[in-house]
Amino acid sequence: MMKFGRKNIIAGGIVIFIGAFGGFVLGFSVDPYFEKGFYAMTLSRFLLRAGHSHGMPFALYNLILGGLIDRLSLSEKLKKWCSTLGVLAFLMPIGLILRGLTGGAMTYAPVVLLGAIFFLSSAGLMVYGGLNRNPD
Repeated sequence: MMKFGRKNIIAGGIVIFIGAFGGFVLGFSVDPYFEKGFYAMTLSRFLLRAGHSHGMPFALYNLILGGLIDRLSLSEKLKKWCSTLGVLAFLMPIGLILRGLTGGAMTYAPVVLLGAIFFLSSAGLMVYGGLNRNPD
Protein backbone atom coordinates (compact mmCIF):
# COMPACT_ATOMS: atom_id res chain seq x y z
CA MET A 1 0.00 0.00 0.00
CA MET A 2 1.30 3.43 -0.92
CA LYS A 3 0.97 5.73 2.05
CA PHE A 4 3.40 8.60 1.45
CA GLY A 5 4.42 8.54 -2.21
CA ARG A 6 1.05 9.26 -3.80
CA LYS A 7 1.33 13.05 -3.62
CA ASN A 8 4.85 12.92 -5.11
CA ILE A 9 3.66 10.80 -8.03
CA ILE A 10 0.69 13.10 -8.68
CA ALA A 11 2.80 16.27 -8.41
CA GLY A 12 5.54 14.76 -10.57
CA GLY A 13 3.06 13.74 -13.26
CA ILE A 14 1.43 17.17 -13.33
CA VAL A 15 4.77 18.98 -13.54
CA ILE A 16 6.04 16.64 -16.30
CA PHE A 17 2.96 17.59 -18.33
CA ILE A 18 3.29 21.34 -17.64
CA GLY A 19 7.07 21.25 -18.19
CA ALA A 20 6.69 19.45 -21.52
CA PHE A 21 4.14 22.02 -22.67
CA GLY A 22 6.47 24.83 -21.58
CA GLY A 23 9.30 23.16 -23.48
CA PHE A 24 7.20 23.16 -26.65
CA VAL A 25 6.43 26.85 -26.23
CA LEU A 26 10.10 27.67 -25.66
CA GLY A 27 11.13 25.48 -28.59
CA PHE A 28 8.69 27.03 -31.04
CA SER A 29 9.82 30.55 -30.14
CA VAL A 30 13.59 30.03 -30.27
CA ASP A 31 14.27 31.01 -33.92
CA PRO A 32 14.78 34.77 -33.37
CA TYR A 33 17.51 34.02 -30.83
CA PHE A 34 19.47 31.85 -33.26
CA GLU A 35 19.47 34.63 -35.86
CA LYS A 36 21.26 36.97 -33.43
CA GLY A 37 23.34 34.22 -31.88
CA PHE A 38 22.19 31.87 -29.19
CA TYR A 39 24.00 33.86 -26.49
CA ALA A 40 21.94 36.95 -27.27
CA MET A 41 19.12 35.41 -25.25
CA THR A 42 17.43 37.78 -22.81
CA LEU A 43 17.62 37.21 -19.07
CA SER A 44 13.86 36.64 -19.00
CA ARG A 45 14.06 33.87 -21.57
CA PHE A 46 17.09 32.35 -19.86
CA LEU A 47 15.19 32.19 -16.55
CA LEU A 48 12.11 30.69 -18.23
CA ARG A 49 14.34 28.05 -19.81
CA ALA A 50 15.99 27.42 -16.43
CA GLY A 51 12.53 26.95 -14.87
CA HIS A 52 11.70 24.37 -17.53
CA SER A 53 15.04 22.59 -17.27
CA HIS A 54 14.80 22.39 -13.46
CA GLY A 55 11.13 21.48 -13.37
CA MET A 56 11.49 18.39 -15.52
CA PRO A 57 14.17 16.61 -13.42
CA PHE A 58 12.42 17.70 -10.21
CA ALA A 59 9.28 16.03 -11.59
CA LEU A 60 11.24 12.86 -12.32
CA TYR A 61 12.76 13.04 -8.84
CA ASN A 62 9.26 13.18 -7.35
CA LEU A 63 8.13 10.22 -9.44
CA ILE A 64 11.11 8.20 -8.22
CA LEU A 65 10.67 9.38 -4.63
CA GLY A 66 6.99 8.50 -4.75
CA GLY A 67 7.81 4.95 -5.72
CA LEU A 68 10.57 4.53 -3.15
CA ILE A 69 9.53 6.47 -0.07
CA ASP A 70 7.41 3.75 1.51
CA ARG A 71 10.38 1.37 1.27
CA LEU A 72 12.88 3.69 2.92
CA SER A 73 14.07 2.91 6.41
CA LEU A 74 12.64 6.06 7.97
CA SER A 75 10.11 6.73 10.68
CA GLU A 76 6.59 7.64 9.58
CA LYS A 77 7.29 11.25 10.53
CA LEU A 78 10.49 11.44 8.44
CA LYS A 79 8.77 9.78 5.46
CA LYS A 80 6.08 12.44 5.61
CA TRP A 81 8.72 15.19 5.79
CA CYS A 82 10.73 13.71 2.94
CA SER A 83 7.64 13.46 0.75
CA THR A 84 6.45 16.98 1.58
CA LEU A 85 9.88 18.49 1.03
CA GLY A 86 10.07 16.73 -2.35
CA VAL A 87 6.85 18.41 -3.46
CA LEU A 88 7.91 21.78 -2.00
CA ALA A 89 11.11 21.56 -4.07
CA PHE A 90 8.95 22.67 -7.02
CA LEU A 91 9.25 26.17 -5.56
CA MET A 92 12.66 26.38 -7.26
CA PRO A 93 11.43 26.08 -10.87
CA ILE A 94 8.32 28.12 -10.01
CA GLY A 95 10.56 30.88 -8.65
CA LEU A 96 12.73 30.75 -11.80
CA ILE A 97 9.64 31.04 -14.00
CA LEU A 98 8.31 33.94 -11.91
CA ARG A 99 11.68 35.69 -12.23
CA GLY A 100 11.54 35.15 -15.99
CA LEU A 101 8.01 36.51 -16.25
CA THR A 102 9.00 39.62 -14.28
CA GLY A 103 12.06 40.45 -16.38
CA GLY A 104 14.54 38.87 -13.97
CA ALA A 105 13.27 40.65 -10.84
CA MET A 106 15.10 39.53 -7.71
CA THR A 107 11.79 39.56 -5.79
CA TYR A 108 11.44 35.83 -6.42
CA ALA A 109 15.08 34.85 -5.81
CA PRO A 110 14.28 33.74 -2.21
CA VAL A 111 11.60 31.41 -3.62
CA VAL A 112 14.26 29.78 -5.81
CA LEU A 113 16.60 29.39 -2.86
CA LEU A 114 13.87 27.97 -0.64
CA GLY A 115 12.98 25.39 -3.29
CA ALA A 116 16.64 24.39 -3.58
CA ILE A 117 16.87 23.95 0.19
CA PHE A 118 13.71 21.82 0.20
CA PHE A 119 15.12 19.68 -2.62
CA LEU A 120 18.43 19.12 -0.86
CA SER A 121 16.65 18.33 2.41
CA SER A 122 14.38 15.78 0.75
CA ALA A 123 17.29 14.18 -1.11
CA GLY A 124 19.29 14.04 2.12
CA LEU A 125 16.44 12.28 3.90
CA MET A 126 16.07 9.87 1.00
CA VAL A 127 19.77 8.98 1.16
CA TYR A 128 19.58 8.64 4.93
CA GLY A 129 16.58 6.33 4.61
CA GLY A 130 18.41 4.25 2.04
CA LEU A 131 21.51 3.87 4.20
CA ASN A 132 19.71 3.53 7.53
CA ARG A 133 19.14 -0.01 8.77
CA ASN A 134 16.67 0.85 11.52
CA PRO A 135 13.84 3.37 11.20
CA ASP A 136 14.00 6.17 13.76
